[in-house]
Amino acid sequence: MGPLEPELLLCIPGPWNDRSEFVRTIVSETDGEFLFAGMIMAQPGRNEHVPLDFAPHDPQMRKAFEIAGQGQLPEPLLQQLGEHRGVAYLHFPVRIINEKERVIRFTAALRRCRGLAVKIESAGIAHEWDQWFSALNSERPVDLYRSFVVLVGDSRQYYSCGMHHFGLPDVEVDRKLEIREAADLMNRFNTWQIVEEPNIASGHTFSVTADAPRYRITSTEDSRHDPSNPFHNAHGVWNLMRAR
Repeated sequence: MGPLEPELLLCIPGPWNDRSEFVRTIVSETDGEFLFAGMIMAQPGRNEHVPLDFAPHDPQMRKAFEIAGQGQLPEPLLQQLGEHRGVAYLHFPVRIINEKERVIRFTAALRRCRGLAVKIESAGIAHEWDQWFSALNSERPVDLYRSFVVLVGDSRQYYSCGMHHFGLPDVEVDRKLEIREAADLMNRFNTWQIVEEPNIASGHTFSVTADAPRYRITSTEDSRHDPSNPFHNAHGVWNLMRAR
């Protein structure tokens, strides 16, 4: 088998006791606009469908959302997530810009079916519903960026995860940078990639302002994540190193 196609993978827990109840809930709560059969959630009126996996209760779900929510999810929601009965996993093609309208429709349908919140399994970030739909409906690229990309770190570097949702490389910087400076640098670089669509090559430099420090750009592969990992970025990673 060849490498797996990258995808946008969404996790939505809910109160559904089993697959049969989930099937009935989709039909009843959407007045038949959406259906679930086999491994497909369909919207027959638009002749559209999305792969969906239904899974039983996951005892680690609350903890997973607590971490991915980065302290932003309220305690009552976390409690509900811990008490969920079933989980829907929606599979979309990876590029959110192309899929945004479908993502809105299908996740809104699961919200109507009492889905509790959404976690982007292909980036490791979670949102409550109001924030999710606010970002998806926003005209500001930075709102979409902040919803689909997370900044993390290891022992050597800070790096972003999720830029593959925009068809672009992620970015990494030296951990010696002060954390706020590192976050600002990575966020500005990534939003520059999305908004300006620059033609970047190894050896180019980047700075957040004309008089700010310059960073030399080097292209590397995403060696942190195996190609089978939904976090993997096939477009690679831009390494930013302070230019001397």
